[in-house]
Amino acid sequence: MKKAFYLQHFEKKSLQKIKGFSIGHYIKVGFLFKEGGKKRIQFFEGIVIAINGDNIEKKITLRKPGLYGMERIFSCKSPHIQNIKIIQSQNFGRSKLFFLRKRIGKAAFGITRKNTYRNNITA
Repeated sequence: MKKAFYLQHFEKKSLQKIKGFSIGHYIKVGFLFKEGGKKRIQFFEGIVIAINGDNIEKKITLRKPGLYGMERIFSCKSPHIQNIKIIQSQNFGRSKLFFLRKRIGKAAFGITRKNTYRNNITA
């Protein structure tokens, strides 16, 4: 009985951390990183390109866009994840954003913006 209660406690705690983001959101994940004898929180920012698994065993794939795109897979069940913060939210009509792997620079964000330069010109 104690074991089941113990597991439920941590399942609730981990579910609270992972709510609120979806595919296409630009998020910042703080996770505990151990260097030698020191522990510190290291942050990783990126676009959520895939979410795999159900509730507790959910894994997210983050991609940091740039010239050398880095990807990292985080298990939401991991006790090393300290916090998750949504920086920018975008809506995509797809369940996986693997097409962003081929893009470089600003195009890797998947943002389509209107050209506002012409609207700001006054005669």
